[in-house]
Amino acid sequence: MRQFIQLARFVTPKKMSSKKNSNGGKANSREALRLGPSVCTQFTGAGRSAIAVIGVAGPAARPAVMRCFTAASPREVKPNEIRYGDWHGPMRGVDDGSGVESVASESIVVIMRAEDQWEVHCHGGTAAIDRILADLNEVGITSVKNEDWPHPWFAASVGPVTPSLLVREATAVLTQCQTVRTAAVAMDQVRGALHDWASQWLNVADRSAILRAADEKAGDDRTPIGIDDLHREVRAILAYAAIGVRLTAPFRVVLSGRPNVGKSSLINAILGYDRSIATAIAGTTRDVLHAETVIDGLPIRLTDTAGIHDSGESIEREGISRALREASTADLVLAIQTPDTPAIADPASPTPRIDVLNKSDLLTTKSSANDVIQTIATTGEGIDVLLSAIADRLIGAFPPAKSPVPLNERQVRCLEKLLDTTEPLRLTATLKELLDGPA
Repeated sequence: MRQFIQLARFVTPKKMSSKKNSNGGKANSREALRLGPSVCTQFTGAGRSAIAVIGVAGPAARPAVMRCFTAASPREVKPNEIRYGDWHGPMRGVDDGSGVESVASESIVVIMRAEDQWEVHCHGGTAAIDRILADLNEVGITSVKNEDWPHPWFAASVGPVTPSLLVREATAVLTQCQTVRTAAVAMDQVRGALHDWASQWLNVADRSAILRAADEKAGDDRTPIGIDDLHREVRAILAYAAIGVRLTAPFRVVLSGRPNVGKSSLINAILGYDRSIATAIAGTTRDVLHAETVIDGLPIRLTDTAGIHDSGESIEREGISRALREASTADLVLAIQTPDTPAIADPASPTPRIDVLNKSDLLTTKSSANDVIQTIATTGEGIDVLLSAIADRLIGAFPPAKSPVPLNERQVRCLEKLLDTTEPLRLTATLKELLDGPA
């Protein structure tokens, strides 16, 4: 249940694409909108996440949700409050003699975003999702396709709207995110972080263009827009582009070092199972081996590489060459050494690095190096410290909550174009392109 609470707190969606809704209530989506205003849809992509989010909106949303859900606490539900409880459906079951129908229930979280807009956070399996959607259909809520969801979650609105290209792109990214931390960044954009920023500056640029045109007629060439402020904000947004454009891809962490320093054993200790063959024979790992895991909510791709040393054997030389390439393009390198085997020195490499002293039980004297993490892969000692260091180093690049972040190269190019102009009409055109694509 802590997963539900965490998702509800940090990843509060408005609209996500879905390939699948429940089998019930499957009338044509646009026809469903015409027939009735109370609708539901699955926001999250099917089969990818541990948690699914279902939206319910319309005048019948509150009574429908409260008919199917019983909160653990009897206090009144308030807007944006996370409420844990049981989803039992419309109490269709067998009377156990107490006068109350007995039904199987799902542990879920419910959030009321507005009186007529609700979110149901449940287990991400298809059985739980289909059951909740079917229950909502049974109490009069119509399932619609995600693209036909008529209620924007990033701003109050009446009636159907067409989301901006920015929001649609964020929605597509969101459905591919595999962890809470990466999904939180995408969800902030779905909820309008970059959209709202661009819209506000578009209003300023539009007004400035009109005023400038009037000033030119009067012989005044002022440009009444805070160009310096705009450019400063654009540069701050672009600082997160490296994270935003790859939210759906795991961070690449490469273990690098000389032969027999325990890289394979460290991979296994981090994963919690034996992915790499670990022996006392130097050169056991000759190729690049990958394994994916999650560290503190971050998707991580660990890479075990061949020990780096001079070798006359052609296959081993190829493995070493691949190891060097992997390290040069990684997000983070774990430079592994042991008490009797020094680390590989590469001061010119721009790749962030964490120095790890494995087999630290072989130390004859206590190490005074504070910047080296000591581990014993075979016993697990120091692994928690190493995991925290990996997460801290990678998360340091993450934007604060609700920050506008570009999620693809198109958005990055538009932001870069904003830095290259001060003319209000060009700024207006570029901001419109950022929001909705080329005219």
